[in-house]
Amino acid sequence: MQRSATYRELAERTGDGVAVSLLWKREDNRLKVAVCDTTTGTEFELDAHPENALDVFYHPFAYAAFCGLDYGVETAAASRASTEALAA
Repeated sequence: MQRSATYRELAERTGDGVAVSLLWKREDNRLKVAVCDTTTGTEFELDAHPENALDVFYHPFAYAAFCGLDYGVETAAASRASTEALAA
């Protein structure tokens, strides 16, 4: 995963093909969480605040869904609709 040199990695975790990093930018005290799914090639970033940064770090897919971010994961309803459209 490519990261800007201005961000410092505060925490990193990997599991099941997904890498999650908590990043901090000293210049403006910004936090973000970067996610890379190596099995699908999907990558996304979420802004975080000091009061919720660890929550975003541990639950990035929930925050992405809450923010309406399309990160390439089909919901059950979308999958059913695709299946029904193909069957018609």
